[in-house]
Amino acid sequence: MKCFRCLVTSFACLFLGTFYLNGQRLWTLEECIAYAYQNNLTIKRQMLQTEIAKNNYQQSYYDLLPDLGAGASHNIGKGRVADYTSFSYSNEVNAGSMGLRSNVVVSSGFQKINTIRAQKYAFLSAKEQLERTKNSVALAIASAYLQILFDREYYEITKSQAEITKQQLDRTRKLYEVGNVARGSLLEMEASYAAELVSVTNAKNKLDLSYLSLAQMLDLDTVRNFAVAIPEVVVPDTFTENPDSIFLLAVETMPEIKSARYALEKSKSQLSMARGSRLPQLSLTADYYTQYNLKAERPIDPQNPLITEKYPIADQLNDKLYKQLSLNLSIPIFMRYQIQTNISNAKIGQLDAEYQLRQTILDLRKEIEQAYADALASFESYRSRQEALKSQEENFKYVQQKYEVGLISAIDYNIAKNNYLKAQSDLLQAKYQFVFNMKVLDFYKGKRLSL
Repeated sequence: MKCFRCLVTSFACLFLGTFYLNGQRLWTLEECIAYAYQNNLTIKRQMLQTEIAKNNYQQSYYDLLPDLGAGASHNIGKGRVADYTSFSYSNEVNAGSMGLRSNVVVSSGFQKINTIRAQKYAFLSAKEQLERTKNSVALAIASAYLQILFDREYYEITKSQAEITKQQLDRTRKLYEVGNVARGSLLEMEASYAAELVSVTNAKNKLDLSYLSLAQMLDLDTVRNFAVAIPEVVVPDTFTENPDSIFLLAVETMPEIKSARYALEKSKSQLSMARGSRLPQLSLTADYYTQYNLKAERPIDPQNPLITEKYPIADQLNDKLYKQLSLNLSIPIFMRYQIQTNISNAKIGQLDAEYQLRQTILDLRKEIEQAYADALASFESYRSRQEALKSQEENFKYVQQKYEVGLISAIDYNIAKNNYLKAQSDLLQAKYQFVFNMKVLDFYKGKRLSL
């Protein structure tokens, strides 16, 4: 087995620090995460929501500006109708008007200012939600990446065990041919080798599925020629993490906490907006319009008003031009309790935001404490399984020697070898579980996910 370990170490070193093999690109964990940030559809959708929040924030500033609108109308009527262009009655009207209107709110109980604040915090909260989505995707990719490393190592172990069994099978066949072992021993070894070939196939299939899972997380079009870099994964000799210090760091840096805080500030601004609707609203309106009448006539001789001519539209538009500036005051007196209802709902919304912030902080503490407990348990499991592997390795060597001199049967040999394989598998599982748990703790400490 020392030869096998040297083989695995050499294989890892061959890949370590290189990014291409036979023209094939090898993806590092950092590259996978960076690619997902640019191409993952979940992240892209959250980016769109952030853009919407940004647009709403910008619009809240634009709402401070005056509006400007243009309008025109043309009326055709028969019968005795009022002709407002000549302030008389006529049996036929064919007239119209056109103009501009602008309105600006001078004072509205600081509602627009509070709207700006609310939209600002909504935008900041959306940005943090985007970061939270990125973090979730990064953790999922890290887990899938480490699963590939585990499955790859386990695949190499199964191949090595199968090779050992094949060597024993060849030796047993030679001994059988010269009559030194019974046919039953040969059949048992053949069955054992066939079972291990199945294990090798299953391990290879599991590795392929792990590659497929990671490729799907990255939204790659195909998994062909997709391979990951094989870094050196080292388990430290000691475990010295402190969940309290990690929590103090995380509560200031985690995007879900920031998002909840911004949501609370947004709810406070919304409460101020609701209260501001009790105050009077002062606005300024400017009108600029004119009128015309296709049937209108005007006197030619001021001394004789009965002598008239057709009134040109251009002259009408100029002569009937009207300008007006209005100052409007609106005072809410009784709004069917709508204002009070809005204020009450805003207070409830603020209280709910406070609860949400507290719940988010509690959830974060639980997650960190769970991650710490998982990391500690996996570290202790790794250490104990190291000792178990040493024992199983020594036992397997001893059983192998006894089998080679014919002191035990192939069944006993296979039992010892399977126990050794299980000890290797258990150690691998504990190793990569600990590595992932440590990456989770590093993530809560604000460190970038990397291997």
